[in-house]
Amino acid sequence: MKKFLAVAAVALVTIAALAGCAPQAIHNDGTFIAVSDANDRGFVRAEVTIARDKITAVKLMEFNALGLEKGPTYGYAPFHTFLAEMPKRFVAKNSWDVDVVSQATGSSNGAKQAVLRATQMARKTKTTAATMWDGTFMAVSDRTERGWGIAWVTINGGKISRVVLHETRPAPERDAAGAVVMGPDGRPVTRRDAAGNVIFERKPADYAFAPYHEAIVELPKRFVAKNSAQVDVFTGATGTSNNSMLAVQRALEAAKR
Repeated sequence: MKKFLAVAAVALVTIAALAGCAPQAIHNDGTFIAVSDANDRGFVRAEVTIARDKITAVKLMEFNALGLEKGPTYGYAPFHTFLAEMPKRFVAKNSWDVDVVSQATGSSNGAKQAVLRATQMARKTKTTAATMWDGTFMAVSDRTERGWGIAWVTINGGKISRVVLHETRPAPERDAAGAVVMGPDGRPVTRRDAAGNVIFERKPADYAFAPYHEAIVELPKRFVAKNSAQVDVFTGATGTSNNSMLAVQRALEAAKR
């Protein structure tokens, strides 16, 4: 009996020692969402699921220059290869650092950055006290039939250092010479895709409303000076101001670590 108890005691000590030597998890389990830096062509968003320190699933989305998701009808085959192939590579290697997809280098590098950020967000012990990533983040206001606002917000050292603003509008139909096609009511005919959906474009440099052009120059200065998404509206351009503030707020949310 004494021998049995002695053996049992040794076994318990051994188990306890082994448990104490077991590697501690580096990441929290769960799904973490992050985005890449944005440029004038858009950005990539990644949803990364982690379980027991392993990447078990990745979902990628890419957005274009208007802040719209590139969907199944996006007309560039390597993009669709990228969407299907890159998640498998992240899971197989259990890392953000994987080979890019041929002819989709920009998208691949955006995905790598977004996955890296997502895995860093998942860490139990943070490597920095910073609350936002340094970089440029893109977001849009609520989309309406008249258009929406777009903001690119650059963060440096946790503060807004630069803001670029645009707005969209329904794109007018144009003839072979590039002239706007007018309808029987004297208004421009709205351009539509094959499915009948309205096509949008950025308001051009010759958009005939001076307060809009003045607002997208002045408002960025206010965002930077106040280091906030909440600033005074620009007189004569209330809609543009409100769209811009919402887009900037959403960009700041995307920048959170």
